[in-house]
Amino acid sequence: VGCKAILVFFHYGVMANFYWLLVEGLYLHILLVLIFSPNRHFTIYLLIGWGIPTIFIITWTVTRIILEDTGCWDTNEHGGPWWVIRIPILISIIVNFILFISIIRILLQKLRSPDVGGNDQSQYKRLAKSTLLLIPLFGVHYTVFALFPDRSSHTYKIIFELCLGSFQGLIVAVLYCFLNSEV
Repeated sequence: VGCKAILVFFHYGVMANFYWLLVEGLYLHILLVLIFSPNRHFTIYLLIGWGIPTIFIITWTVTRIILEDTGCWDTNEHGGPWWVIRIPILISIIVNFILFISIIRILLQKLRSPDVGGNDQSQYKRLAKSTLLLIPLFGVHYTVFALFPDRSSHTYKIIFELCLGSFQGLIVAVLYCFLNSEV
């Protein structure tokens, strides 16, 4: 029971990570689109970040108990329970990628406006810098292997996610907190 509880908590943490990345993307997109929004929607963000993973982890636990209650739940002989976790994560990655593209489009429009001074080269430098800063914030690197089957790219996916995913929090902290003079 302890092993299963730890695995449930582990999967909840992973899923919550993806949904908090989605919340960051939604929040930034809303800030850019609705400039004078008096309502910050923090309750909705909390429900998305913690609530959606809770619903799917409870569903996964129930399906796991019903369909495949063997061992410590660390194997996936039947695909059904695994997709209860995988599909919501894939949806959050895809939505976040769409938000990322939309925000890049908004940044490009703002840089091309006549109010922004500078030559074309400085504008593209600023766009490139903004884009590179948004990649770890949005978890865009997860889209690389999001739609590939696990069996075909498992080795490369593990290496890629360990290298980039492990340092994502550090990169975000350095870029948005430690190097930010406003923080």
